[in-house]
Amino acid sequence: MADNNNPFPMPDFNELLKQMQMPGVNLESLMQEGQKNIEAVQEANRAVAEGWQTLTQKQMEIFQETMQRWVENMQAASSGSPTENMEKQAEAAREGFEQALSNMRELTQIAADSQMKAMDIMRQRFEENMRSMMPGNQRD
Repeated sequence: MADNNNPFPMPDFNELLKQMQMPGVNLESLMQEGQKNIEAVQEANRAVAEGWQTLTQKQMEIFQETMQRWVENMQAASSGSPTENMEKQAEAAREGFEQALSNMRELTQIAADSQMKAMDIMRQRFEENMRSMMPGNQRD
């Protein structure tokens, strides 16, 4: 089904494979390995995308919680004596700093987990490729 309007038509890969037959090379096997490589890259990309989605959702949660605490702290800090208000502000600042560190650790872990999952997918595919290239494992 050719598209006559397309100035860059897709070649018929089956026909190209027939024309490129080389002794001792199983092009069909090479195409299958290439397809597996593409699938591994797609799976790794999905893992990264899911990780970034999780990271973004967590950042939004953190922002909302931070804003809620800020409003609560501002209201609490204006309800007592100046000394009490300063103590409340200092305590709120300390708690905010500790929470920020905790949040940073959690966000870093989410990003690292996502990257490790993607790298594991690619490493497994690389190892499969290497095993298939070992003598006795090659497909002719």
